[in-house]
Amino acid sequence: MKKKIFLVCFICLMSGCSTAFREELINTQEEIPKERLPQQEFTYPYKGSSRTDVGYLKRSINQNYTLYVLEGYEFTEEEPRKDVIYNKKNDALWMRIEVFPSNKSVEELNKETKEILRAGFSEVASLDTHLIHHNLEIEAAYKASNDKSNAYGFLVRKQNQHPTFRLTIFAPKSERDLTPFLEMARTLQNA
Repeated sequence: MKKKIFLVCFICLMSGCSTAFREELINTQEEIPKERLPQQEFTYPYKGSSRTDVGYLKRSINQNYTLYVLEGYEFTEEEPRKDVIYNKKNDALWMRIEVFPSNKSVEELNKETKEILRAGFSEVASLDTHLIHHNLEIEAAYKASNDKSNAYGFLVRKQNQHPTFRLTIFAPKSERDLTPFLEMARTLQNA
């Protein structure tokens, strides 16, 4: 009987010690600075004023490139050779990224971009590429609409460290400013 009491007391004592030890270990771990992702500050025009956000460097394993993703947005793989960035507060506002090899013809990509938009929308209109974003070499731009949403297709040609890539942005009708997505796309480069 004494052995059982001793064993119960010993287990209780040890579990109390292990709880205190775990709490101390957790507190000690919190003091160790966490490794931070490289970050960059972005200041850009947004809805008639200026906006400043922080972006964190992300790498696509799916397509072998890096880009900065702004706070409030999530970066994820969608399917082979396609990634997605979506707005955490409104997941109806999102962008698909497709990177292409340098041997893919721009004419073929241009045709595919129109076909992608026509698949979900009846009419596709060309946009003036010079009015979209001054830091991206946009080869072609398109817009398609229905009652609830807009879709945009941007074909960005290879330049310096940027590969050729296509952005397909989907947005509710009420959202007309795509600048955050274009700012993120501007930082895309080969990994």
